[in-house]
Amino acid sequence: MRAEDGWQQAIARALETVARPIPADPRFLPRRAVSNPEQDADDARRFDRSQFPPPRAAATLLLIYPSDRELVIPLTVRHEDLRRHAGEISLPGGAVDDTDTSLEDAALREAEEEIGLDRSAVRVIGRLDPIWIPVSNYELVPVVAVADTRPRLIPGAAEVAELVEFPLRLLMDDDGVAEEEIHVPGVLLRAGVYRWAGHRVWGATARTLSMLGTALAVD
Repeated sequence: MRAEDGWQQAIARALETVARPIPADPRFLPRRAVSNPEQDADDARRFDRSQFPPPRAAATLLLIYPSDRELVIPLTVRHEDLRRHAGEISLPGGAVDDTDTSLEDAALREAEEEIGLDRSAVRVIGRLDPIWIPVSNYELVPVVAVADTRPRLIPGAAEVAELVEFPLRLLMDDDGVAEEEIHVPGVLLRAGVYRWAGHRVWGATARTLSMLGTALAVD
């Protein structure tokens, strides 16, 4: 899909008509790099959602706009010195606040704070399915929005080290997914990743992008 007439309507139609739940490529689900039956069983117990309290609502903004004749999605690179998810790539987003009127409002507020987005320049066209994140017990809802032209974006210095424009076309390319080993505290994981501009996109962000790719491929 390219930045041609009607691309906004095509994406909105894809979100409206895709079968739910929307599958994400299973390669993006992180697992231990070396399987061990005892550890696998322990992981299953620790991440059993029925044993968790109700999750906190969170929202993220998946914004699509044209740049250099193709469609892109802005991703943020988090500062290396942050306490959580340091150096990782994510979509703008975070927990829903009491002052937010909706998940859409929360996603737009977070985008204002993290990348300086003027919400009046974009139009929300739908949602993807929620993603539960066990390590934080958030239920993250991706909100999809579009802009007719590239908006003026200013990375928030407190959290964002860099802004990366990820091409939408990579979501339609199975060969664009690589499986890599990823070191996190206390464990070596293996997961599918997207590689772009020298960065690795994995975890919940990759699963969100994969869901969008599934929806667009069906349309």
